[in-house]
Amino acid sequence: TQSTGSSGINAEYGGGLSMFLLFSIILVVSFFYACDISKKWLYARQFDHFPGPPPYSSFFQGNGPTLKLYGRRNAFLECFSNWVQEYGETFQFRIRTRPVIFTIDPEALKFIFSEVVNMKKVDHLPNRALFGQTITGYKSILTGNGQSWAIKRKVVSGFFAKQNMQNLFPHMAPLMERLLETKIKPKVQSGTAVDIHQLMTMVFSALPGVMGVNCPLGVDQPEEIGKRVNVILDVIPIQFKSVFQMYGARAMNKEMRDSLEMIVNLRTICRKMVDEKRKEMAGWDTNPDDDMLAWLVTANDAAGLTDEEVVDDIMTVYMVIDNMSKQLSSLFTYMINKKEIFEKMVEELRENPITDLKSLDNLRYTEMVILESLRLTPTLLKGTRWVLQDTKLAGYHLPKACQIQWSQYCLHRNEKYWPSPRKFDPERFRNGIPNVDSLTYIPFLAGPRACLGKHIAMISMKLTLSLLARNFDMAPQPMPASKPQVGTSMALIRMKGGPFYYFNPRNTVENDIVAN
Repeated sequence: TQSTGSSGINAEYGGGLSMFLLFSIILVVSFFYACDISKKWLYARQFDHFPGPPPYSSFFQGNGPTLKLYGRRNAFLECFSNWVQEYGETFQFRIRTRPVIFTIDPEALKFIFSEVVNMKKVDHLPNRALFGQTITGYKSILTGNGQSWAIKRKVVSGFFAKQNMQNLFPHMAPLMERLLETKIKPKVQSGTAVDIHQLMTMVFSALPGVMGVNCPLGVDQPEEIGKRVNVILDVIPIQFKSVFQMYGARAMNKEMRDSLEMIVNLRTICRKMVDEKRKEMAGWDTNPDDDMLAWLVTANDAAGLTDEEVVDDIMTVYMVIDNMSKQLSSLFTYMINKKEIFEKMVEELRENPITDLKSLDNLRYTEMVILESLRLTPTLLKGTRWVLQDTKLAGYHLPKACQIQWSQYCLHRNEKYWPSPRKFDPERFRNGIPNVDSLTYIPFLAGPRACLGKHIAMISMKLTLSLLARNFDMAPQPMPASKPQVGTSMALIRMKGGPFYYFNPRNTVENDIVAN
């Protein structure tokens, strides 16, 4: 009896101790949670002077549910455009409890784009890595920050300078002409329409090969690289999902597992390129002007970085090259319902043979069409920076660790700067870019982080259009069959197929692309 009573006391004591420990843990967790919420609330109060939409239903949800609602309709940037109309060019919105500043104020953008000391690019964007597997990394020419990035950018900018394009053009023109003919000819023979996005992906994926980035797969098989890049870009946006959705997709989605293998495979190919290039460079006194990979190797060496960062740069080149295919796909999409503009552009292309790089300057109307396409559908739709130190923007105080976002898409469609902003009208650019210094037109951004490849992009797009117009008659497949599938995940235009055009060879054309 005495033993039984002792056991009961011990059990009661043990149960009480367990309850006490459980209560203590709950109390400690609640204390730290309350401290965290208080900290977030106090931080958010620093933004009370900013206009902006009220939280969806509570402080904890922020404006996330509203953005998700627009996102389901593939129109989340329309939400920001609506907020600009209601709250002005600079306002705050909330991602859960965290305030984010959004602006399309040109003066604010000037400050953001010129500031590289107190602002930095976001490190955790989805194109950096996928489930721990590096894609473009964190120190590439596009994703890096700090002194190493500045040194690398300064060195490699010589390759992308406009005057160096004269060295690249003789290699680009014949390759692109051959690839276009190779891809289109089977479609002509079978009488089927050509998927413009697939065509452009194949053509532009070959460009690094004529710039010294010699893929072991061979420059004549660019589709293999293009396919890998497209699969990778298609699955990267899963990182915008919840943790459960992400890892559920990794476990259940074969395409996700395949994409991880493709990332590993593509980076392995890039490492081989770097190894071969270093062997080649050992016998050189100076780098050739037209060898981009040699420039990248030299730039990373100057910045004190490793060959892994060179691989990051090559991966970045392939990802960015894809933007040109998307841009021309967008242009051809607009041309479906703009017959008069299309015919005028084609007429100019056929009347002005391309004999050298300088002759591309004669394609004035074609350039206007490209610029208008870039205005309405810039490949990069939205950008982000982190504030490293307290600063001021558009007259507002910004505390340290604040996130700033802007949108080319919203700026380019704002009627304050662009009359009838949703109308496709190349004549806007008849006299050049309107108010070029005011930063109301920024498809390639501006300042120290402006797109390095903008000259290559414009030359490549003009050259492609010239080759197509001079060698083929083109007609869109009737709508809605030709309507492309477009996504805006990752704040990028993502063409998922189409538009579709029929091509017929022109018998009277002469080969006037001269590679000398």
